[in-house]
Amino acid sequence: MKRFVRSVRWKMTLWYSVSIALIYFLFSGCVFLTFRQSCIAESRMRLDNELRLVMSAAERAPGRLASIEADFPDSNFRVMADQRPLYASAGWVNARIPASPPVDSDGYAFVESSTGRHYAIRKTILHVDGGVVLRVDVAQDGQQTFENLNKLMLVLLFGLPGILLVSLIGGYFLAGRVLSPMDEITRKASQITADDLSQRLPVGGQQDEFSRLARVFNETFERLEDAFKRMKQFTADASHELRTPLAVIRSLGENALQSHTDADCHADVIGSILEEVGRLTRLLDGLLILTRAESAQLPLNFNVVSLDEIALDVVSCLNVLAEEKRQTLVFHGQAELNVLLDETTFKQALINLIANAVQYTQDGGAITVRVRRCSTQGAVVEVDDNGPGIAAEHRGNIFERFYRVDKGRSQATGGSGLGLAIARWAIGLNGGTVEFEAKHDGGSIFRIALPAANLPKASFGSLANAAI
Repeated sequence: MKRFVRSVRWKMTLWYSVSIALIYFLFSGCVFLTFRQSCIAESRMRLDNELRLVMSAAERAPGRLASIEADFPDSNFRVMADQRPLYASAGWVNARIPASPPVDSDGYAFVESSTGRHYAIRKTILHVDGGVVLRVDVAQDGQQTFENLNKLMLVLLFGLPGILLVSLIGGYFLAGRVLSPMDEITRKASQITADDLSQRLPVGGQQDEFSRLARVFNETFERLEDAFKRMKQFTADASHELRTPLAVIRSLGENALQSHTDADCHADVIGSILEEVGRLTRLLDGLLILTRAESAQLPLNFNVVSLDEIALDVVSCLNVLAEEKRQTLVFHGQAELNVLLDETTFKQALINLIANAVQYTQDGGAITVRVRRCSTQGAVVEVDDNGPGIAAEHRGNIFERFYRVDKGRSQATGGSGLGLAIARWAIGLNGGTVEFEAKHDGGSIFRIALPAANLPKASFGSLANAAI
């Protein structure tokens, strides 16, 4: 029983049946009252016609009352003169109508005689010459009308169970048809698991609520599938990145223990181990930054700052790396160019882009950092190098985590494949965008576009979430 009560199909069926029953009650009441009023009006019309005939005879020639009865045998009337019977038709006498039945304000009444038949009565008072007061009563046999009203009431009442039965069956069938898409959605949804998020709910051709619900769930499943794929890929990539330095550390340690070498060799081994530990530290720091970014736990402090000064500060810090490779790191700035930034995260992004350029540009190459104003975007920062560039098949993935254009070279130089991913996240957090442009003569340009300083701070939260 509880299952039926909780079933939406049964609830819809009951509501449908109750609604049909209420409509039937209203319809039946209207039909009965309309038929009853029609019968009453017809009875009153016949009474009025007969009353006019009897009154005309009683007022002008009371002796003609008998002729009225002769002409109209079915007429039932009585005439009283000063409370004394003056004439009563045979039909009136045989009907045995009560002597003083209660009437309404218009003189009409519906009574039951002692014989058990029902009559409609019309009474009136008539003043004639000589001060005589006549009371004229006429009656019409209403038994057939009464029986017809009772039959109609019985038909309407006995029709209710049939209406309820039909509405229950029809309502249950219609509810099943209406809810059939939901049953299909439920069946399909029960087959979707965390191991297989590729399946989708059926979307019917109808533009109804169930179709919209299925579309919303499918969009949710797409986001979940994408999130699971990224999580699996992230786990696999992180495991791969961590496995290499750990294997190197273990190998170095085992070799050092098994070989009998002097202190200088041990020092070299320890130095190599520390280099691998440094790589692990940088990798874990990058993963920590991305994890905190995705969980929105990174504290931000937006202020209007000079973009020229920030970029110059980063270039000065990284100039040492460029000098080690005999590279030329040049800065071209534009004074009084203010933007709204979180200085810490933006510096991290710019450091990653410039360090990436220094790392992959050949010895003796040139790197240029330009800061300029842009009428459509507010401000632009470009990191331009004359390195080997990036092949076309790799350009769409360079901002993905752990993605390397040259796997062997990146391992050798200590790259973790997180620098550009962190840079894109940090720039997006500051309301900007970063894009890659390949130069015709070789080399790459990473272009950062930032909004003007008058951008509301409330906008940065949504932009950061979109970037992450």
